[in-house]
Amino acid sequence: MAKPKEAEADELAVLCVRARTTLVRAGRLLHDDVGPLLSAAGLRLQLLRMDVPAAADQVNEVLQVLDQALEDVRELSQDLNSSPASRGGFKNALLQLAERYAQTGLRVGVKYSATAIVPPEVASMLYDAVERVVAEAVRQRATNVDILATGNRGLRLHIADDGRKQGRTRALSITRRLAREGGITVDLVTGKSTIVSIRYAFRRSTRR
Repeated sequence: MAKPKEAEADELAVLCVRARTTLVRAGRLLHDDVGPLLSAAGLRLQLLRMDVPAAADQVNEVLQVLDQALEDVRELSQDLNSSPASRGGFKNALLQLAERYAQTGLRVGVKYSATAIVPPEVASMLYDAVERVVAEAVRQRATNVDILATGNRGLRLHIADDGRKQGRTRALSITRRLAREGGITVDLVTGKSTIVSIRYAFRRSTRR
């Protein structure tokens, strides 16, 4: 018996979120653990070259290979963890998003008073949701978008724009589904302006 389309869409959303989370974590592992280990190995080789001049040629050859390996790790880390939110922080990513859209004539205001520390994989999902919301506002001919970020134990985003309202719910359905599978709630309200609320509550670890 064929699965309902809603169930298939939910399963696909779960797979997408899991894959994205795995890639982000792998990128951070390469950046935070593997990269520094390779750098430390290179430093020890340089010290060895100074202590044993007779081995300088051999050490230089190994250093060249090590430098290339370190560069490859950096590039792979960036590819796996390409979200600006996980690389430079969620707040900076929002400010960069505003600057990018400012070049197109769209005013994006960002007010960030949140003190919650967002894990890289969560920051990536939140940023993806915000980026899609703003992109849809642009498609709906918005000229002003305001983003307000608050919260200390969780993160709450309030995004308002002056674009057209028709079709917003359907257009953001995939965004809401992906966000939900990542533990993020996305609500949409249309009144004088279109308001999208994005919330993430940090889960407490259950330690025994």
